[in-house]
Amino acid sequence: MAETAQISQDEMEDLREAFSKIDVDSHGYIGTDDLNDLFKAANLPLPGYRIREIIQDLTSTGAQHEGKVTFDEFISVVRGLKSSEVAKTFRKAINKKEGICAVAGTSEQSGTQHSYSEEEKVAFVTDDTIVTWVNDTLTQAGKGTITGFKDGSISTSMPVLDLIDAIQPGCIRYDLVKTDDLSDEEKLNNAKYAISMARKIGTRVYALPEDLVEVKPKMVMTVFACLMARGMKRV
Repeated sequence: MAETAQISQDEMEDLREAFSKIDVDSHGYIGTDDLNDLFKAANLPLPGYRIREIIQDLTSTGAQHEGKVTFDEFISVVRGLKSSEVAKTFRKAINKKEGICAVAGTSEQSGTQHSYSEEEKVAFVTDDTIVTWVNDTLTQAGKGTITGFKDGSISTSMPVLDLIDAIQPGCIRYDLVKTDDLSDEEKLNNAKYAISMARKIGTRVYALPEDLVEVKPKMVMTVFACLMARGMKRV
């Protein structure tokens, strides 16, 4: 049996914040029909069949509140997802840089195979895996790398622009990008261009330009994660 995945303190805080957004009345639990919204709020989108399986599992194990899910139960589910075979398979595929679009899940209830969207697959990947992929891709393109999602260079949007250009070579017009002694306005213009170009090459980016300028780690992570999903389609 696989070991139960651990959840870091930062992840726990993020999950608690997501739970609070759904548990607006602070009851300490949410309805099972709110699980889909909860996983989206936690940046862990799941296909409908997986939500139904989770609800069935909670019901079969005698959840404390019938038709309701406590925070502890939610955390238990997340740990299970992080250590699931789906996560393992996806990590292996990323390490090999192959077969990403073929990774899928199989419903235990129906035996039907269900494909995951690129964003759903990335939801199972760790921050370190994303950073490693980003840096490998940038290095292969002869561009600079980042130390993580708090890297100060991200405020210029250059790492994002370079990654977009590495994914789709020649798409970035560097003559439109300011690179030296940037003012706040120039940083914002770079960020707007980066977000616009990310979407133009087919990446689902929900972050705002200000998130890059202010280097908000959580939102920066979503930008790189979605670019990773887009980039893996080239493999």
